Amino acid sequence: MPNTQPSLQEQLDQAKLVIAELQQDKERLTLELTRLRGRLQSGRLDTMSTKLKEALRE
Repeated sequence: MPNTQPSLQEQLDQAKLVIAELQQDKERLTLELTRLRGRLQSGRLDTMSTKLKEALRE
């Protein structure tokens, strides 16, 4: 019966790719959160930001 499991090196390489993608997502979301917080603090509230605040409170 052939071994269909990926090697440890292949698993490690795949995990590194996933980590890199997650780090990019984190950076993007951090920038977006900073931008949105700035908008909320500047007083430029609209219905979208109000809905966002309500969603973040939950």
